[in-house]
Amino acid sequence: MIVTTTNSIEGREISRYNDPIAANVVIGTNVFSDIGANYVDFFGGRSTSYEKKMQEMYKRVTETLKQRAQAIRADAIIGLSVDIDEISGKGSQMFMITAVGTPVHLREVARVPVEKQDDLLDGELIQQKVRADIILENYKSVESINKDTAEFIATSGLSEFVPLIFKAMNEDYGIEQTPKEKLEMLFRYFDYLPDEEAIAILYNALLEGNLTTLQVKRINAIITSSNFIDYSKAINLFHSNIHARRIALKIFSLDKAWYSKEDIAILKSLEGNVLAKFFPEIVQVEESKGMFSSGKEVWRCECGHTNKLDNSNCGSCTRDKRGFKEKSLKPEEVQGKLNRKLKIIFSLES
Repeated sequence: MIVTTTNSIEGREISRYNDPIAANVVIGTNVFSDIGANYVDFFGGRSTSYEKKMQEMYKRVTETLKQRAQAIRADAIIGLSVDIDEISGKGSQMFMITAVGTPVHLREVARVPVEKQDDLLDGELIQQKVRADIILENYKSVESINKDTAEFIATSGLSEFVPLIFKAMNEDYGIEQTPKEKLEMLFRYFDYLPDEEAIAILYNALLEGNLTTLQVKRINAIITSSNFIDYSKAINLFHSNIHARRIALKIFSLDKAWYSKEDIAILKSLEGNVLAKFFPEIVQVEESKGMFSSGKEVWRCECGHTNKLDNSNCGSCTRDKRGFKEKSLKPEEVQGKLNRKLKIIFSLES
């Protein structure tokens, strides 16, 4: 990850700024053990003891800052500022180093790939495609590539890598840090595409419906973190499979920087209590076959557990009759926010 004190990065375009982040590291030193080092400093020499401690602190604080930036899928930290404060007392010294920076998302400075011009072929594009061909031929899992290869894939903008990205979405390495870092790098592939292209790929994949639960979860995270919001495509998700409909619900819970006339028209079409219609009950009602409750109607949850008809949530997995978990984003919550937003829009239009 690039970390710089400047407010720009040569050869890269900042596509999105995040709120500034900070990290603090405190380390203690024994005053008496460093007396000799202090004398060296006094006579114009260098204190290697203090230098090592300062270098250690700087490295730790910048690594902490990087981890926090990576947690929000940022590509770089700009405007880095580092302050060191010394705290002394009771025969000991402590140093506190504070680092502040702004995490940003990057994309390569746009270079229109020209495959052929005046009977000349683009040599750089040929090199990229040759490398891509080799990667695709040898890719087994994210563990089979190094970080440089993952970065090349993410920043290439080559459409050949779309199937590989979706394959990687199905890989899970738990708490293993290195594979996770490479996966997160690969998933930034969409940040280096034009928004329209990224949205088309992600939304079309949801509409097709041939996705695993893990792939759906990661697409949801990518759309949310990169703010890939397109109401005209999201409205179509409501008429698709259950995974697509739930992501559509999430999309309409997000806020946009600007609302076009088309956006407002789509929001108006969802006014009232429309969202609930896209999420009917999906449970099966059947007669109980128990010894003491035979003939009574019960509903069977997706997990297979049977519940009394008047129970709103499953006694085993806690899902409701529409399949929503207790803490899941539900239509009623999004509908309330949407209706409130429309109320403000109507007041601004009048």
